[in-house]
Amino acid sequence: GSEYVNDVGNIESNAIKNLFSLLSDGTTVVFATIALAAYHLLFIPMILFLSILMLKIPSRLGKPMTVATTEMSNGNAAFSNQVTNVLNGFDVLLNANKLSKLQELVKTAAKRYAEVKVSYTKTNARISNSIAALSIFCQVMVDIMTSILAILGAIPLGAISSTGSIAASIFNSLSSLSNDAVQIKATHPLFDKVIQGSSKSAMANESTQEPAFQHALKVGDLSYSINGNEILDHLNLTFERGGKYAIVGRSGVGKSTLLKILDGQITDYTGHVYIDDQDLRTMTMTALTKISQYVDQNVYLFNDSVANNTSLWANKQKSGDSLQQALLKAKVDFVKSSDQMIEENGQNLSGGQKQRLALARFFYSPKPIAFVDEGTSALDAETARQVTKQFLNDPDMTLIEVSHHLDAQLKGAYDQVINLGA
Repeated sequence: GSEYVNDVGNIESNAIKNLFSLLSDGTTVVFATIALAAYHLLFIPMILFLSILMLKIPSRLGKPMTVATTEMSNGNAAFSNQVTNVLNGFDVLLNANKLSKLQELVKTAAKRYAEVKVSYTKTNARISNSIAALSIFCQVMVDIMTSILAILGAIPLGAISSTGSIAASIFNSLSSLSNDAVQIKATHPLFDKVIQGSSKSAMANESTQEPAFQHALKVGDLSYSINGNEILDHLNLTFERGGKYAIVGRSGVGKSTLLKILDGQITDYTGHVYIDDQDLRTMTMTALTKISQYVDQNVYLFNDSVANNTSLWANKQKSGDSLQQALLKAKVDFVKSSDQMIEENGQNLSGGQKQRLALARFFYSPKPIAFVDEGTSALDAETARQVTKQFLNDPDMTLIEVSHHLDAQLKGAYDQVINLGA
């Protein structure tokens, strides 16, 4: 997410760029030392000793810098998540006439992040100042040694000016090199964080490449309540693979809630939901979406072509026949071409047309389990019946459908009609 974008930005500026700067500074130190040795060979051991001093002492400051960098990374993530959370609730605050609260929440999050940023800047400045002070000390040491050698007649008196200039070049470069080394070392936790995130993503993908649904989806002793109001109470159900199930009942008995629990959208329930003996809450969303798909009565359509809205930008070379079959199954007979543009959220379509495109989206890439929540409610009775038959006639598909008005002609085609609240 956004935290990784920030971390990668820090890695680029504090590690990768500093690495090249470190190489440049190292080259300067080598050639400047050779130039200084041309005056007297005693400068070599002295520069070597002072160089080790300049690199060793700041390395001890690396730990607080690493801590500060890690805290800034965590602060970045917290700030991004908080702002995203607040902005997602914009409509709620707007309708409650509390937009001032949005500003307050963002301001509070920004203040917390500012504190972390200031702490990081202070630590960085403290280390830079320490390295700069050490650099000045080393230059003074070289000047003292040059003066002693000049007094002893080992080097010309005029060499004091030249050696001082060369020493400044050496230790300014060492100062920069030392600072770069501290910064690079401090980014190690960021490297680890990004690599671990990539590994987890790869492992999740690998573990769900071949999702299986072989036997049944089982609900055991399932209960769910909202603000103390019990919606589902110790529910026990079994949905066999390939079975066709309709969930009916009066409004408010928890039909859509149950479907969202089965789809993994709601997780704060008590009891268990198992897919082939695997607890639903132990499965990643990536794994679940490879096994099941939720078809809602309210679907979002993108400001894009019919083809892209249906296939979700699949490879056009692979989508030709599949796309036409999906549109046919969903009775999408109102478009002239799959390249026809849809306005944002289907503003140029009726409710029924939007639902048919949502159904076509499912048929384009069908999953073993279809959760259909009033997915044909906006269609006329005959069209809804024809589309529902596409689900009922597929022997491999497990259909779990929520309906307020189950078609009497199709009722007998379901393996079980579950009446919640009866």
